[in-house]
Amino acid sequence: MESKKQNQKFERYEKRMCVLIFLSTIANPWSGLQFLATHCTPPFRCNIHNSDVTNYIVNISSSTTDTCSLYNNVSSNLGNTSDQTEICKSFEFKGDVQTVVTKFQLVCDRAWLKPMLTSIYMAGKMIGGLFCGYMSDRFGRRIAFLVFTFGQYAASIITGFSTNVTMYAVFLLISGLFAVGNFEVMVVLGTEMVRIERRSFAYFCAEFGFALGYMLLALLTYLFVSWRWFLVFCGLIGVLHIPFFWLIDESPVWLLATGQKDEAEKILRKIANYNGNKSSDKSATLALIEDKISEDLHSETICSLQQHLWKAWFLIGRLVIVLLSWNIVTMTYYVIALNNDNLSGDRHLNVFYGSLTEMGSCFIYYFGVTHLGRRNSYMTFMFIASAGVVGAPFLAKWHGSASVVATMVAKLTISVSYNIIYVHNGELFPTNIRNSVLSLSSGSSRIGGMIAPVIIFAGESGDTTVPSICMAVAIFMSALSYLLMPETKNTKLPQTIEEARSPNKNVSRVRNKKKERETPVNAKNGSLGH
Repeated sequence: MESKKQNQKFERYEKRMCVLIFLSTIANPWSGLQFLATHCTPPFRCNIHNSDVTNYIVNISSSTTDTCSLYNNVSSNLGNTSDQTEICKSFEFKGDVQTVVTKFQLVCDRAWLKPMLTSIYMAGKMIGGLFCGYMSDRFGRRIAFLVFTFGQYAASIITGFSTNVTMYAVFLLISGLFAVGNFEVMVVLGTEMVRIERRSFAYFCAEFGFALGYMLLALLTYLFVSWRWFLVFCGLIGVLHIPFFWLIDESPVWLLATGQKDEAEKILRKIANYNGNKSSDKSATLALIEDKISEDLHSETICSLQQHLWKAWFLIGRLVIVLLSWNIVTMTYYVIALNNDNLSGDRHLNVFYGSLTEMGSCFIYYFGVTHLGRRNSYMTFMFIASAGVVGAPFLAKWHGSASVVATMVAKLTISVSYNIIYVHNGELFPTNIRNSVLSLSSGSSRIGGMIAPVIIFAGESGDTTVPSICMAVAIFMSALSYLLMPETKNTKLPQTIEEARSPNKNVSRVRNKKKERETPVNAKNGSLGH
């Protein structure tokens, strides 16, 4: 009875892990949503001082098309007034804000470069996400986390020193390569290093850190009027992560899955000591190893698992649904999140309002997955998001505020769905390919992220009704496809393909082991129990 109570206790190491997850993700939105600060387009007009034509006047109309031209106001020798115009070659911007748009004049006939640059960054995230999965499964979670974390900060600094669009595009691609890996690896570490009942909370800590960073982003956009100093500051903040070299441990689950039993045992002993159980002996540690992973998994490699994957048709179908969900959620999220310029009101407050929906999504997500489960929560919130997306353009014709409310509801629910698929993804596939599948899903979802700025650019000069309807249909179909997915609430993380086939059986298996074995392992080393 006493060991059972200790098994349910929130151990010190679990608390430490959750705090580290929270701290590691605070700066993530400063990279992924940097365009809210660096790509802002202030009001502009033609710069007549840099024009060779002196008999033209500047049109100060609010229309973007009109602000791209100079109008002739000089009469001809016959007394007729010419109606000719000249396309502006240089522009002046209102206010003292300095962004990539103001620096490289990304307006009018160069406006297409703005969404292209964002898409280049998303392409970098796609490549980096795929490589992160391989690196994490090949060299370990800890190494991958450190490389991608400090690579992200270094890339932010060098991007701030760009002197032309080409250089900026190259550095933006590099920045994207490192932007997503640390968050993904930390999510995997969270799922592998805490109990079953703590997994949802571990991801809550990751998303709560992201939401807090999103709020701080609103403050940073206000404090830094220069895009260069913004990027340099976001890079220099990386020095605060240096202690992670000593604070982050390798995942014992990964070590066991790759046959490194001795290294796993050392970390398990360290965890037991940190939890105040220095009396833990070798036999207890080995017993935990036997509980956490089957012996036949030690000899399996990633390549052999990939070969088995083609024979496991259910995993292939599961992967297709996961990839579809990731792309649709990512596309919708960035269409709403990066559309800040087209919202009325103060841009800094708009960023803050967006962060509030992100913060709210953390708590709604945690409530949903712990009470409704993964599958039902995803379907519910995606249906609501679909209604919000399709309703926004029609409500705009009736009342602007109603359209904003519908958009914020869609952002809130799509953020919740984003959180759910992160957790659910890690619970659907075996250990040796878990992070590879997560990276494949997250990396390929950047295709949706690359499409998002194009949709925003199209909406700035046309009707948004058709794109909104298409997005709503895609969201709705993604929600329906989740009917084919298994529920993984309170299930043991699958170690083999057979365990992944029927995750619900792992619930009873975990419960039976708890009843059959009330050993010191459960009481002393429980912080890694699955």
